[in-house]
Amino acid sequence: MMGNMKYNVDIDLKPRPVLQELIEDLTNKMLAQKAVLADLEHMNAGSSLVRGLQADIKLLDQVIERCYAQQELIDMRAEQIIGLN
Repeated sequence: MMGNMKYNVDIDLKPRPVLQELIEDLTNKMLAQKAVLADLEHMNAGSSLVRGLQADIKLLDQVIERCYAQQELIDMRAEQIIGLN
């Protein structure tokens, strides 16, 4: 009988990490750049190419850190909103 069935519903109030996919994409790109850099250094490639990759990696690292900081702010705001309700 359908009327006697009980459903357990778990509601997760924790905020979803909205920037997680972006962080993962940026991290994968940075790791790929580091692998290319290691290959170039192994082959004694041109220093301007190496410097360019190093600058890209540094920028990616900074952007990833900013994404983490933004995610923390988003999480804190969500916790405040949940706390107010």
